[in-house]
Amino acid sequence: MGIVVGSALPSLIFALAVVLLEKYLSIRFVEEAPVIFYGAAFIGMASHKILSSYFLIGIAGLLFTFIYLHTSPYFDGFGGALGTTAALCFLPVWATSLLKKK
Repeated sequence: MGIVVGSALPSLIFALAVVLLEKYLSIRFVEEAPVIFYGAAFIGMASHKILSSYFLIGIAGLLFTFIYLHTSPYFDGFGGALGTTAALCFLPVWATSLLKKK
């Protein structure tokens, strides 16, 4: 499907599921989860040639979630915060995988 559709389609499906189940979910989950899912989808856009382990991509996604939840109030109104945070969470995981190979 390509990386853009491969990122956008699951994000859209997740957001629609949250909207449909909104009355059963907590307000914080409804507000934060789609944003976190979309930001973590940026990490999933990494080429399998760069990082081939789904486990490591998942670790980077968990790191993104943790950092987003603890820093998002500081980035209110800044554009590009999701992509930048995703990149900053991906880089140490990628560097770790490179060090393990050597």
